[in-house]
Amino acid sequence: MSQSATATHVIPAAVITHTVATIRGQQLADLSVYHARTPDVRIALTWGGVLMHIWSCQAAQGLLEAFSAARAAMARVPREIPPPAKTLDEPFARTTLAVDWTRRPTYAIVPQSGPSKAGGNILNWVDLYTGPLTWRIRDHAGLHSTIELLAQAHKTAIAVCPDGDHYSADPTTDDYKRPD
Repeated sequence: MSQSATATHVIPAAVITHTVATIRGQQLADLSVYHARTPDVRIALTWGGVLMHIWSCQAAQGLLEAFSAARAAMARVPREIPPPAKTLDEPFARTTLAVDWTRRPTYAIVPQSGPSKAGGNILNWVDLYTGPLTWRIRDHAGLHSTIELLAQAHKTAIAVCPDGDHYSADPTTDDYKRPD
């Protein structure tokens, strides 16, 4: 029979405080909704190795706003980076990162550049900081398809979240005004 020590702390034993996710090429996702139009609503977005739970329309709108704002920093980033020649056979829907978005994230956008691993070439990308997660955007194809995914998540959140009416403005439009 195994025993575990009595918990004396309320803080978890470990917390991941920051990670980097790379976006390159066409992005595809599976979107699911649980407990629509209730206070417990959540939208699950399984996207590559990322599982995101979006708990409010405010959070969905804020993520879409952040990625939409990153478009302005993409001037030196390539249109599309071809996939690697050899790809590993990965199991379907293997999640390597899970994040819960409960509210609108703060964000910062920083164009970056550096030498390639092979040397000789200078690579350009955009880092989009959203609190505990930095999105390393490597090409236009990745950014545009990510915006499409998040736009769908935002439209879904408008329909299923109790705060949908208040956060229904589309951050990808020219006349967007942040509701907060």
